[in-house]
Amino acid sequence: MEMNKRMRELKEMMDAKVTEAKKYLSGENKDVAKATTLLNEKDELQAEFDAESRIFADEQAKAAAAAGDQHKKKAESDSTKKFAKTVRAMVRKDVTPMSEGVDADGGYTVPVDISTKINEYPSAEFSVEPYITTERVTTNKGARTYEKKSTVTPFASVDEGGAIPPVATPKFERKTYTIGDKGGYVPITNDLLNDSDTNLEAYLVDKLRDKRTATINNEFFSAMTATGGEGQQTAPEDIASINDIKKIINVTIGSAYAGQIMVNDDGWNWLDCLEDRNGRPLLTPYGDSDNRVGELSVGGSIVKVIRVPNKVWASTATHMPIIIGDTKAAFKRFDRQQFELKISDVASVTGFNAFEQNGALIRAIMRDDAKVWDADAFVYGQIAFPTEEDPEP
Repeated sequence: MEMNKRMRELKEMMDAKVTEAKKYLSGENKDVAKATTLLNEKDELQAEFDAESRIFADEQAKAAAAAGDQHKKKAESDSTKKFAKTVRAMVRKDVTPMSEGVDADGGYTVPVDISTKINEYPSAEFSVEPYITTERVTTNKGARTYEKKSTVTPFASVDEGGAIPPVATPKFERKTYTIGDKGGYVPITNDLLNDSDTNLEAYLVDKLRDKRTATINNEFFSAMTATGGEGQQTAPEDIASINDIKKIINVTIGSAYAGQIMVNDDGWNWLDCLEDRNGRPLLTPYGDSDNRVGELSVGGSIVKVIRVPNKVWASTATHMPIIIGDTKAAFKRFDRQQFELKISDVASVTGFNAFEQNGALIRAIMRDDAKVWDADAFVYGQIAFPTEEDPEP
C-alpha cells in the first residue's frame, strides 16, 4: 500500500507500541495495566492512520481523475453505445440479462458492507464476589480454629458454704482449605494478530478475565445449592409464600446472621408479583440500582434482594432457586493467586507449537479453594413455578 510521510510515521509508532506492550506481558514482572494502556494508545494511532489513509487515497483519486477526464468522457460515450448494442443483442437472442442476484452476471461488482469490528450483544453480567468472603492466603493448605457452637447456660445456684460446681469448658474445631489450580489457554497465529484490525490480544485477555468470574460464580452456586453435604440440608426448602420466607429469616436463620435473599430472574419475577393487603408491591428498588438489587418487605423487616441472571443461575423445569441468609458468613473463598496471565511466542502445547507455527499462546490460571463455611447462615430453597390452576402469588 502506498503511504505518505505521516502514514509511515504513524505505522512506526504503532509497531513500537505493540512491541513495548509485549514486553510488559512477558517475563515474571508483567504489568497488564501498562500493556493495556499502550495497546489503547496504539488503537488511537490506528484511527489517525486510517483517517490519513483515506485523505491520501482521496487526493490520489482526484489527481487521477483530473488527468484522465477528457479520455474518460470519450470512453464513457463509446462504452454507453456499446453497452446498449450488447443489451439489444442479448434480448433478441434470449440471453440471461446481467443482474446483481447472480455473482457471475454482475453480482461480484456490487459492494458488500462487512464490518470486522467485534460487536457484543447486550448481556446482564454478574459477579458473586461482592456477596462472599474472600481471604488472601500465601500457602496451598491451611486451617482455621473455631469454638464449636453451643448454648451458653447460666451459673448454678450455690448455697452458703456449699461447693461451687464446675462449668462446661468450650470445645473447638478446625476447618481446612486446600488450594487447587484452574485455568486454560488460547492459541492464536501471529498472522491473525497482526492482520486483524481489531485488538484481538486485548479482547482475548478480557474474555479470559470473564472466565475467572464465571469460575467463581460456579463455585458459589454449586456449593450453596448442594444437598446432603456436611452440616447442609438434605433437600431444598419448599417456599410457597412470603410467610415461608419470613419464618426462615426470623427463626431458621435468626438474629445471628444478616437476612438477605438471592434469586435468579425467574425468582425475581415471583417476588415482584407479591403484594400487601392494599395491593402495593412488596418488592421495591434498592436506591439507584435499577433492577439488579431490590428491597423486600418481610413483616417487620426490609430485606435486600440480589438478582442473578438466569444464564448464570438457571431454574429447573419445575422450580426456581432461592438462597436466603448471610452469604458472606455462609461462603468463603481462599485465594492463593488471583489471576495470572502469560503470553508466549515460544511455548508449545499438544497440537500447537507457538515458535514453530509463528503464533502465540495466551494462558490464564487461578488458584483457590471455595466452600460453604457456615451452613447455619443460609437456607437453600426452591419455589414451584405457578401452574394454570395455581396462578402467580
